[in-house]
Amino acid sequence: MMTTSFLRLNLIAPLLIAPLMMGITGATRVQAQPHEMFPTKAAALQRAKQLKCAGAFAMGQHWMPCKDLDTYEKAVRRG
Repeated sequence: MMTTSFLRLNLIAPLLIAPLMMGITGATRVQAQPHEMFPTKAAALQRAKQLKCAGAFAMGQHWMPCKDLDTYEKAVRRG
């Protein structure tokens, strides 16, 4: 059975590591979080530009790119 601290670390670790990796590699792309969920609307909007869709929508306390889930899924399939 997973402990609460393990789950918390599992959710926070990508948020801490991605900015470090971007600094090391010099990457400018927004690094997607698991399931393309972002902590801010601004980050989701930036990812939406990369996917060539518009807008962002709330999913619980997180944000996803594109105006809705259907549009996001189509954008991902387009590549």
